[in-house]
Amino acid sequence: MSEPTLSERERRILAEIERDLSADRRLNRALRTMRRGLPRWASRAGSALVGLPYLVLALLLALSTALLLTTAQIHTGLALALFAAVWAPTLLAVGARTAHRWRTRRIR
Repeated sequence: MSEPTLSERERRILAEIERDLSADRRLNRALRTMRRGLPRWASRAGSALVGLPYLVLALLLALSTALLLTTAQIHTGLALALFAAVWAPTLLAVGARTAHRWRTRRIR
């Protein structure tokens, strides 16, 4: 099955439109820098979190679990604040690693 081709006149018009569009520097820059997905800062932060060694993740998980158990026993604001301060980055790191794994498996 052959695809429809453009006539000579249509190709000439298309080339003229492309030439006019490529002369627009603002449009060229906007199209060049256009990215799909996360902003650059979020992508860099996610890459840094994905790059954490498994040992660091395991230590963060163990520390957050220990702080959770401590908070459950002593019921102080300081223990709760410490747990929250450790748990949030742990959750972000595990979530970033899991999302990266799902994304790379889906691409393959």
